[in-house]
Amino acid sequence: MKLSDLHHVTLFQEMLLLKNFEKQENILQERVNSLDKEEQDMQWKINETLKEMEEKKNEVAKLQDQEKALYSGFQTALGENNKFANFLMKVLKKRIKRVKKKEVEGDVDEEEESEESSEEESSLESDEDESGSEDEVFDDSICPTNCDMGLFELALQLREKRLDIEEALVEEKKMIDNLKKEHDTLSKKVKIVATNLNAAEEALEAYQREKQQRLNELLVVIPLKLHQIEYVLFGEIPSDLSGALVFSNRSLGRLQERIVQLHEENSKQQKLNKECRERRKQLIREKREMAKTIQKMEETVSQLMISKFGRVINLEALQTLSVNTTLEELKIKKLRKELSNVKEMKMWEVRMRGQVTPWAEVRTPSEQSGGPCRASLHPYS
Repeated sequence: MKLSDLHHVTLFQEMLLLKNFEKQENILQERVNSLDKEEQDMQWKINETLKEMEEKKNEVAKLQDQEKALYSGFQTALGENNKFANFLMKVLKKRIKRVKKKEVEGDVDEEEESEESSEEESSLESDEDESGSEDEVFDDSICPTNCDMGLFELALQLREKRLDIEEALVEEKKMIDNLKKEHDTLSKKVKIVATNLNAAEEALEAYQREKQQRLNELLVVIPLKLHQIEYVLFGEIPSDLSGALVFSNRSLGRLQERIVQLHEENSKQQKLNKECRERRKQLIREKREMAKTIQKMEETVSQLMISKFGRVINLEALQTLSVNTTLEELKIKKLRKELSNVKEMKMWEVRMRGQVTPWAEVRTPSEQSGGPCRASLHPYS
């Protein structure tokens, strides 16, 4: 058969083998692609959720700033030394239950009933809230006497605005909580999908390795000339060439180049090894010199100890002893000083008692007659 026919046979065998592996490989590849797409979609959703959470947090911060600005603005409007400031602030901070806006309006009677019930509930809630702090009845439906009606109306208007802000805050926080739950759920799902994706990729890679191994096991006919065969055993070409290795001239050239590279690397390693040995010898010599120096210094220290203390002593123990000795000496000096002070105090007490002398008392005639007197004291000598 011609070489081209043999090549066609080899290609046909490879095609049959690839077709046998193609169906299962496509299934594995589709699973990998679907899991990869699912992971990317979930990751995109997670990023969008995080972005939306950040936006909601910014909205919450803005609403809180608006609430602070509302209180500060009302405080500025009240001014200083306003005797109704506490009442108006209570009106502003009072919690009432408002009727939510309905999408579909009902009958008028139902709306009136709901408004009445809401007013009753709000009054009950407000009474309960205020009863916790004050015993007196708090009525915000009537403006007190001598109270500025404009400030009272402003308090009611700002209260409505405050309630709007609080409702918006509640809604935003609910949305943030829902987004957090959604983020946690997506994170768990992403981990599961990532695990499945890794398993699918490993299965696909193992299947492809098996396919490549089966392709490598196909028999390929290669025509060789005698000068291309360098497998000689006992001076002859053996009849069985199953143990021979077939490779191209290009591969042979790379192997020969690698041999040269290995020789160069071997030379470098030998040079480095020689330098390391020289360095080791130098360090050993330096170690010996240092040992001799240390020994000489120890002998000198021992001689100095013998000349000063009469024997070799432990320096660490000597330092500890010197510290303790100094402390004991200070304690003894302190006791001696205290005794000396006590003796000196007693001596001065005795001297003071011995130096006490009678004082001369001079009385003038005016003193004797009962009038104003002048006395002069002179020490008795």
